[in-house]
Amino acid sequence: MRLVLDTNIVLDWLLFEDARLSELQRAWDEQRVELVTHMPALEELRRVLTYPQFKLAQSEQTALLECYESRVRIVSLPAGVTLENLGMPAGFPRCKDRDDDHFLALAYHHRADAVVSKDRAVLDLAKRARKFGVTVLGPQQLTAKLTDTSSRLIS
Repeated sequence: MRLVLDTNIVLDWLLFEDARLSELQRAWDEQRVELVTHMPALEELRRVLTYPQFKLAQSEQTALLECYESRVRIVSLPAGVTLENLGMPAGFPRCKDRDDDHFLALAYHHRADAVVSKDRAVLDLAKRARKFGVTVLGPQQLTAKLTDTSSRLIS
């Protein structure tokens, strides 16, 4: 299963070790998921890790970023696609927070099975994005899907 994780999900998974993402960790350990990202998402993560509320030393920021980079495949958007022109088809839903559109574009262009987010603005696009082949999942939905996939592998 190919997944795109938004920044908050990465933080919940790797920084806060949120129990709601334990199935993601298990799936990653068992190589049942492929995580894809691109440079704009990594730059966003790098920037967010410096926020004072996280109280992370530079070495901790670097370690978390390196941990994430070791778990993902870093891809590029197609030629001519930029953050200003995401190359999405006419009618593709845009997020209220335009800074999140690049996650949807990444999923669309790299045929990810899902974008995982807990951001209400992204989750609200799920039904409309599905019409364009992009699935948006919250953490609980991801867990259910990964658990279902795991049980089918065992049977």
